[in-house]
Amino acid sequence: MIGDKEKEMVLVEWHDAKFFPGTYDDKAIQKHKMALFKSLGYLIARDNITTTIAAEHNDQKEYRDITLIPSGSVISIKKLISSSFV
Repeated sequence: MIGDKEKEMVLVEWHDAKFFPGTYDDKAIQKHKMALFKSLGYLIARDNITTTIAAEHNDQKEYRDITLIPSGSVISIKKLISSSFV
């Protein structure tokens, strides 16, 4: 868990699985690409398995709308701003 006093707002770029139903030959398969997501949120925690961000947090140390991202799928994490409740 990242320290309670300050949560950083971040932009996380990450690859997610994408399903393509149907039958394909080798050439057609190579045209398919992974989905690249960009998620904004407060960085709550990060370890080798999971990167956790929250869309919102309040002055009571509560978080809302949590996203769990597989850390192995993360391409980059860019810090946007720092936020703290005084």
